[in-house]
Amino acid sequence: MARETQASETRPRVRVRMYRQGLGDCFLVSVLRDDAPPFHMMIDCGVILGTPDATGRLRAVLGSVIEETGGRIDVLAVTHEHYDHVAGFFLARDLFAAPEEAGAAGKLSVGEVWFAWTEDPASDLARTLREERAAGLRALTAMALRLGAAGLGDEPAVGAALSFFGVEAKESGASGLGHTAEAMAFAAGLAPPGRVRYLEPGAVLAPEAAPELRFRVLGPPMDRASLRRTDSTREVYHIAAGALEASVLLAAGEDGAAPGEAFSPFGPGWGLPLASLGELADDRAKFFRELYLDDAEQSWRRIDGAWLASAEGLALALDGATNNTSLVLAIELVEGDGDGEGGGGEVLLFPADAQVGNWLSWDTLAWPGPEGTLTAADLLARTVFYKVGHHGSHNATLRARGLERMPAPDLVSFIPVDEEMARKKRWNAMPLPALLEALRAHCGPGLVRLDEDPPADAPGVTTGGTGVQYGSLYVDWTRALPARRAATS
Repeated sequence: MARETQASETRPRVRVRMYRQGLGDCFLVSVLRDDAPPFHMMIDCGVILGTPDATGRLRAVLGSVIEETGGRIDVLAVTHEHYDHVAGFFLARDLFAAPEEAGAAGKLSVGEVWFAWTEDPASDLARTLREERAAGLRALTAMALRLGAAGLGDEPAVGAALSFFGVEAKESGASGLGHTAEAMAFAAGLAPPGRVRYLEPGAVLAPEAAPELRFRVLGPPMDRASLRRTDSTREVYHIAAGALEASVLLAAGEDGAAPGEAFSPFGPGWGLPLASLGELADDRAKFFRELYLDDAEQSWRRIDGAWLASAEGLALALDGATNNTSLVLAIELVEGDGDGEGGGGEVLLFPADAQVGNWLSWDTLAWPGPEGTLTAADLLARTVFYKVGHHGSHNATLRARGLERMPAPDLVSFIPVDEEMARKKRWNAMPLPALLEALRAHCGPGLVRLDEDPPADAPGVTTGGTGVQYGSLYVDWTRALPARRAATS
């Protein structure tokens, strides 16, 4: 339904384009100028595993990006290792140009690649987190294979966690490493030598190609306590290595189970070995003998399926912990000459899939400047565009320390959600109705969902236009930059 018309272009404009490829994130942030080349930044490129014609959809998106950018983006930001954010770097890798192919026709060249510090190969903590993630993924893959072999069907939480990493554990021999690891490595290789950045919270970036913008890094946090906190009412440990992982490996019959426990119904940390009964006091030993070891009928005590609780716990921990490693960017629209570290203009907030601990950690950040100390609360107070976290999930948009800190009367929020696909995945609270209600109260017509057709009177894409506009493959939001900002030469 896109229509192209010409309009008068005066001041530079910032445009956010949300692609409509399905349940997943792909955004193109651009600075458009009359008298100088544009600046383009792509944030993620993925769609959830199981999406019909996923490859075709992502190729269409990348074809549009190539056409719009002339085959080159200045920055590629990859927020975290989930399939719905990185599948394009696996399924459509032939549409990306390697550094030595820069400028190749029909391909997308990349100037820089930005990751969170959690992907930094030089960081000991990042390496540990990645090893834990890989171990948990292997354990879940082994569990899924055993479930299939036993004809027990799918465990929803296990299947959901595996799908986020591009794993379909249906055949013996599945590696359990997932296509997402390949996609991350491929994305890192798209930048010229020395042009991959691993960003820590508090960092400030001002690319030469975009003096109209200033990028502030809010997350992910660099402490385990914050990374573990994925919900506001309960703690979930980061990838829960140890008891949960060992229990899942034991249930799956994999290496890593404790010696001598191959036939135990309990994983480590859950059971009381029979051999230890002799060490108990007489009254306790008598209790266990009478209720567990005599010839009396004990079928009501069977726990054949109890090991699934460990798998579900590990799956939820793996999913939430990876979301909490999301790279979070606050993009300021710079006022004046843009030389100062304080002050600044309106803000575009891209939290990827950051969950509670990531959000709360932003309040530990502060940037000194000529106009005083700048805080995350200041940035949220100036936010005029919000990319809704994790497709509208319950724990990816905070209330008092999140949405309620964004008072802009013309706040625009884009939700990259496909509710029909979410229901097929049994994610029945995506998007969360209460969150949708709050967003509607804040945004009114400025709330845009990827999976909803535009209103009948919605404007099509207009060159030089502002506000929300609809194309057949994407939705745009465009805003004029501050008047005092002169176009660059």
